[in-house]
Amino acid sequence: MNCNKEETPWYRQWFDENYLMLYCHRDRSDAEEQVRLIIDTLDLHVDSTILDLACGEGRYTSLFNDLGYRVSGIDLSETLVNCGKERYPGLDLGVGDMRDIRGTFDVILSLFTSFGYFDTDEENETVFHSVSRALTPGGIFWLDFLNAGQLEETLIPRSVSRLSPEIEVVENRKIENGRIIKDIRFIKNGEENVYTESVRLFTRPQLEQMFERNGFRLMERFGDYRGRPWAADSPRTILVGRKNL
Repeated sequence: MNCNKEETPWYRQWFDENYLMLYCHRDRSDAEEQVRLIIDTLDLHVDSTILDLACGEGRYTSLFNDLGYRVSGIDLSETLVNCGKERYPGLDLGVGDMRDIRGTFDVILSLFTSFGYFDTDEENETVFHSVSRALTPGGIFWLDFLNAGQLEETLIPRSVSRLSPEIEVVENRKIENGRIIKDIRFIKNGEENVYTESVRLFTRPQLEQMFERNGFRLMERFGDYRGRPWAADSPRTILVGRKNL
């Protein structure tokens, strides 16, 4: 049984109720700034079809839906999708794999560092293949990713937080083999649940090359959700590409 757990990719284990508990402070208000940037940058028409890729419980999806857009979301985690359906009744959420997107869309969004999860660069780039296939000609791919250089400079190796009187969370972080790896320990009444996050630290040039290789023309580069230009010390790497006609 333990052997099977070790063989299961981290992203199939981690995105459960404990994930939602750890990141519960990131509510709808945290997503509103980027949603406004997306709408203003792309001058989105309400009839545009939008896919929120790796949507989680649907924070971003619900905001677009409330504004009248034709939006749907997919996520590999059935737990998060079911949570989203309960929290936002009527929202179009489903279980799906970013490497094999079904349907056709005008805009596909990859938000909140939901890229770089897979073991090899080749497998990560299959996401770009999948996005390109699923976009209409001239469609838009919006990628919101971490800034690898800034993260390396500001990494906090260890933090401890208490989510409730009974639950303590210890997070240990390191950079190894070009990845940011976080070990997360939930400790409740002396019992531990241990999870891992592991994200490939793609640099901005590496991401831009993937856009180009997969038939996208880069339109914008932002460094944060306010739309400021990307710089070496920016907290985010936000790239916007248009699929070639």
